Amino acid sequence: MRRIISYFFIVGALLVGVFFINGLRTLVDQQDAMSGKQMESTAKEVYMQDGRVFNTHLPIVVINTGGQRIEKESEIWAEILVINPSTESNPSKKTPDFTANAVIKYRGNSSYSTFDKKQYRIEFRQGYGEEKNKKYSVMGMSAASDWVLNAPFLDRSLVRNHVIFNISRELFSWAPDTRYCEVFLDGEFQGLYLMIEPVTNEEERLSLTKYGLLSGQTAYVLKRDRNNKEENIIDSYGIRNGKTSYQLSVSFPTPRHLTETQRQWIERDFNEFERVLYSDQFDHPDYGYGAYIDIDSFVDYYIINELTLTTDASYLSTFVYKDLGGKLKTTVWDFNNSFNNYPWEAKSNEKFYVAESNWYNRLFQDKKFTVAVVARYRELRKGVLSEENLLRLVDENVAYLGDAIDRNFEIWGYTFYESMLSRDEQGNHRDPESYEGAIQQLKECIVARGHFLDQNIDMLYQYAIN
Repeated sequence: MRRIISYFFIVGALLVGVFFINGLRTLVDQQDAMSGKQMESTAKEVYMQDGRVFNTHLPIVVINTGGQRIEKESEIWAEILVINPSTESNPSKKTPDFTANAVIKYRGNSSYSTFDKKQYRIEFRQGYGEEKNKKYSVMGMSAASDWVLNAPFLDRSLVRNHVIFNISRELFSWAPDTRYCEVFLDGEFQGLYLMIEPVTNEEERLSLTKYGLLSGQTAYVLKRDRNNKEENIIDSYGIRNGKTSYQLSVSFPTPRHLTETQRQWIERDFNEFERVLYSDQFDHPDYGYGAYIDIDSFVDYYIINELTLTTDASYLSTFVYKDLGGKLKTTVWDFNNSFNNYPWEAKSNEKFYVAESNWYNRLFQDKKFTVAVVARYRELRKGVLSEENLLRLVDENVAYLGDAIDRNFEIWGYTFYESMLSRDEQGNHRDPESYEGAIQQLKECIVARGHFLDQNIDMLYQYAIN
């Protein structure tokens, strides 16, 4: 049984950690970034000063900022080393897979303002002070310049995002790839992180057409999130007519490359979909909503988010994209609050949420869409989304993380003694008091949520009006 961390243990562990982590030395000839001079690495190795190795089977990410303060609204320069696990033939040294110049900043909304463990957005560059990006294959994932370091904090099971993202990769045309890693920031150990591919138009990600037409017609990606937080917001038909909530913004083409002609074309194109969706002819077989969206994509998006109790789906952290000549598709993002890990209120296992959200409250009014969802749900529950498979993936992730769990909670173990989740309707605390408790809560929700949907998925027909 994994130990339940006490305050006394944390204090002792941190004292040991100070000695242990302060020993970490990167052989880097790094000049102060604030001086405007280039950071250059002459080292090939990273190891412990006293000869001991930071023992981990996970990749290590070392971030050197030269002591600069990381901000959310503006980027700073940093040097980043990505180190693969030691091999048996050379266990005494940690050799970087690569060392790169990058710009880095904090990311997140509620996580940024309330969580002690910070998340980072990283963009690799050709060199210090240069605007041009440089692609790297990070931990075996497809080469790209833009990455997210996600910080499991509220999710004390540590595994929600990794498990559900990996399942999603079996369902969608594209979904983010992920890798667990352990992070050092300016010599201080930060614990367990998850390196994630953000939703961007890289060749091995969304792979959308990168050129546009003189008319402004272009492939595009839209993001729905909290109001007034993003650039290039569109005036959407849904919001203007009280049909949807939370703003949509253009994330591709990127702000640097988006023209006003393109932005206007994207706005008109997407608004035509919403206008048809909320019209009297929304279910027409030829020119209804089916002419505008990839129905299979929207079906799978509904199922993965409804099953996992991701109640922000279609409201926040929501992406839709469209290639030139194609239809609108969805992909997934952010399962931190899934399976009743929502901090502000307890979610019921016995209720439909996503079915009543943006777009879906209309889609389910078409019986044909409901038929597609019910059939697909039953198919997936026999395979990748079966209770057996979901529980197995949780156990496999916990076993894979191993001692990295203990190292993470040597720093962040105090979260087991804090009220980070609201109480349930009976006034009971929902926060787990140990790592074992966090895993047990996750598993219980997986089982209960699945049982409700298995027994009640046909209730979705109640929304149909045709």
